[in-house]
Amino acid sequence: MFQSQFSIEKSYLINDVTNIALGNVANALSTVLKDEILVRNVMEVKDLSKEKLLRQDYKEDVFVLTTDIIGDMKAETMLIVHGEDEQGIIEKTLPTTEWGKKQMREAMLLELDNILIAAFVTKFANLFNNTIYGHVPSIQEMSLDNFDKFIHEREAGMNVSYALKAELGAFKSRVNLELICMFDETLIPFVRNFDMENAFVGEQSEDKKEDKKGFFKSIFG
Repeated sequence: MFQSQFSIEKSYLINDVTNIALGNVANALSTVLKDEILVRNVMEVKDLSKEKLLRQDYKEDVFVLTTDIIGDMKAETMLIVHGEDEQGIIEKTLPTTEWGKKQMREAMLLELDNILIAAFVTKFANLFNNTIYGHVPSIQEMSLDNFDKFIHEREAGMNVSYALKAELGAFKSRVNLELICMFDETLIPFVRNFDMENAFVGEQSEDKKEDKKGFFKSIFG
């Protein structure tokens, strides 16, 4: 558990920016899954444990996709995919001939993480008027107990100033994902010196938009 570094007013600001960024993530996930996406239970978390971070209705292993956020601001994201949801993602994105290939399934999850974290980071950077981007993601499958150890090791490795969690739910396919983000102390000056006038809002220009279908084109031509 860690102490909040922000006043109530600044916490509201982070919450607003987070919700805008998560809207961008939901749009990206909607494109991939061809489904409507609900963003649920967005909240600041100060107790980084499996009980506070993960769904309580699921007891099996989880896939944890980790991405380091680097640049003007340092953070770490974790996209949590439960087993039944991993299968749902695969069924929506890969042809049946690829379902039995572990390497292809992991590649699909890694590409999904790339797409979603890029959507999150891009909007965060625009609103805080800085330069940040996601490093190459990694994937691990682990038990809930091992996840608890994993998250505490990650917390110990950085001076966490703010952490959040959110749930992303697909309306029709019922795929559910959890997104966790931990920021270190580099977030603090950007929040304290936030300039509404310089916050970029709106859509990116067409030439700057990421091609979210690139991975699928590489598979299907």
